Amino acid sequence: MKTKCIFLILVLWVFSASASAHEQLGELVLYKEPLFEIEDARKIDCQGLYDVESGNDVSSMRGFRDYWCQGRYTLTLQGESGKTVTLFGLFEYRKDRGFLVIRKTDNRKVWLINLDLLPENKWVTRPADDKSGGVEIYFHAAPQFSQNISSVKWGKWWEGDKPN
Repeated sequence: MKTKCIFLILVLWVFSASASAHEQLGELVLYKEPLFEIEDARKIDCQGLYDVESGNDVSSMRGFRDYWCQGRYTLTLQGESGKTVTLFGLFEYRKDRGFLVIRKTDNRKVWLINLDLLPENKWVTRPADDKSGGVEIYFHAAPQFSQNISSVKWGKWWEGDKPN
């Protein structure tokens, strides 16, 4: 009986995750993933998608149902070449806990994982490959940045060549 119940929960979880994937509306989709492999049923609930429509700045992600869960973000970004978005590690676009600027260099969807492993405080170009479109990235690092993304701003918000 316990095995059947676990199987039923997993089947429902898979179908509910598939259904939500079809509802993605934004050009930026942040994926919240558990920090650790799923070890028990409580950790299954701590993952989700957060869509951000192009041009819709988000000063606080507190409304995201999985915001307070322990996990890290990966992302996809769609749109035309030149599309620019910044993820901030604090609410209200504050830079004290890091930020990540992403500028698309082609019209293909971009996939970014391992956000904490990006080179720091310089523009880096990642050319397109068979899995992802090309991007230019500027990462001002902070400890556990990928776990603390809290606000999103579209477009260029800084003066000069480098964000600061």
